[in-house]
Amino acid sequence: MRSVYIIMGGILAMIAVVFLTQNSKNDATDSVQQAETNSQETPNERWRHPEVVALEKTEMRKYGRILTPDERSEQWWREQDEAEERAASTKLYEEQKDWIDNFPFRRGYHPDIVFDPENNIAHSDEKFYAYQKKLEKKSGELWHSIPDREAEIWARTDLTREEKEKASDQLRLDVEEARNPDPEIMAERLVIMRHKRLDGFYKQHYRYLPEFEQAYRIFEEEGLADNPIRLAHTMVGLENYFVTQRQAKQHGLDELHPVQTRTYTPTGNHNLHTNRIIGYFHNSQSRRPDSRPKRQRITWGELMEEDFHIVRNCVRSEWVAAPGEERPSVKLAERIRDRLIAEIPPDGFTGQTFLFGLRDPEDDEMRAGQSLLVE
Repeated sequence: MRSVYIIMGGILAMIAVVFLTQNSKNDATDSVQQAETNSQETPNERWRHPEVVALEKTEMRKYGRILTPDERSEQWWREQDEAEERAASTKLYEEQKDWIDNFPFRRGYHPDIVFDPENNIAHSDEKFYAYQKKLEKKSGELWHSIPDREAEIWARTDLTREEKEKASDQLRLDVEEARNPDPEIMAERLVIMRHKRLDGFYKQHYRYLPEFEQAYRIFEEEGLADNPIRLAHTMVGLENYFVTQRQAKQHGLDELHPVQTRTYTPTGNHNLHTNRIIGYFHNSQSRRPDSRPKRQRITWGELMEEDFHIVRNCVRSEWVAAPGEERPSVKLAERIRDRLIAEIPPDGFTGQTFLFGLRDPEDDEMRAGQSLLVE
């Protein structure tokens, strides 16, 4: 038996020698092939620049992988944009240091109310719009019930004609009343909307521009500089006017605008609310029921005239009013508008400078329990 084990051990040893010899031949062959491949590479492929190696190491530490060429390109352009913004901010601060250091508006917070979208309808856009739809539905149901209820009123014999007319009028008043939100909810809604507009305002760099400072000085001299949102809103209308004015001079005041139109009626009454996105100006005229409104294109001069009125209405806008703020008079708004146009150079208004509202936060960008801005 022992001799059998010796014979088997010898056979296994011979097999191991053959196997190791074959692997050695394969490794040698692989090395030769790799050497041949390396001999065919260009010097740039065999030698990698230290900056490339360092870049890849940095990317591995920062991102956990090496970026693609497209990702590197995008990152490079982003860094250039950021560098330009920093340079522009530095330049603006050097030019507007006194204004920036003594900026008249400071963040002030409501002492009691905090953001509570879970329990406060007014604080949630989704819940508030659902609430409005519910009111509209109720109002619509009351409106459709008027004929039947009115017939019941006039069928009664215990009421005088005057009482029946009064009861009929009350039906329509009930329709309007059903559409009106609860005053407390609306008061809360004004608080949350003002917070969002103020939050967006304090994120905008345009508040430090010389044009904004000049506008503030005019508002201040006219006794209307306490509301930064009214001022910011007016700057949108002012920029829109200056841009239209510039384009109108290029095209000619009598040339038809390629897009803008105005509603009119065959009776000659006009509605100056055009199809513009910035349609803050609205001067609806009464129309005969049988007169169907139509639209006609307007000239650049007519559009510039309308934008002229828009600036005044931006100054008077109730949409941006602070709680309890009195609406400015037409005379005061027109005086401020005329001064803004006459005293502020239009060159700084590019059409994309005063972007009011574009940085207002959404509900999902706020956190429950946070304080709300009031100034």
